[in-house]
Amino acid sequence: MKNSKPENDIGLIKDLMERSSKFSNISGIAVLFTGFLALIGASFIYFDIGFSVSEVHISYNQLISQNGKPDVLNLKLKLLISIASLILIASLITLYFTARNKSGKEGIALFNSSFSRTLKSLFTPLLSGGVFCLFLLHHQMYGLVAPATLIFYGLGLISCSKFSYYELEFLGYLELVLGFIASYFMGTGLLFWIIGFGIGHILFGYYIHIKYDKK
Repeated sequence: MKNSKPENDIGLIKDLMERSSKFSNISGIAVLFTGFLALIGASFIYFDIGFSVSEVHISYNQLISQNGKPDVLNLKLKLLISIASLILIASLITLYFTARNKSGKEGIALFNSSFSRTLKSLFTPLLSGGVFCLFLLHHQMYGLVAPATLIFYGLGLISCSKFSYYELEFLGYLELVLGFIASYFMGTGLLFWIIGFGIGHILFGYYIHIKYDKK
């Protein structure tokens, strides 16, 4: 019993050091929610739920192969970009407010050095991938856009896992593999995007919630 207090103190100090050196304020529920958003939005595009123009049904595969009237294909592309942008904005807002709330409960500042390191290591590959995807869109190489987002996102997760949850590295490798497979099977990129961004985030968010948030 005499050693219990020093052991507890050491454990507390170790926990505080890990929190200060790693960004661990991401909410598992928020990650899970972003997965559902990605799943719903991407499914809307891939399975053409409720989408038609002038009574002409345009599928995702038709967009990739550019099989259709240019104005209709262009509208389909705009819809895809709009939905992807809404998902991204909603996800970032959700992640920010839940992280701020979690930081407040734990008494740790949200905008600290670990946060900046995590953000920099994540967004450097993401911004590079975003620019690359714009070039793909410019050259009408639509079939590689979804695979490219998976690949660059995977690189970002692997990079930022050093400053956050180490499990992010495994999710990153999953996104990479899915991106490579989707690059080979042209026209199926959005399906693998649903698996990676949708199902992958749902499972990862649930895991983080059970392992870390419930402590």
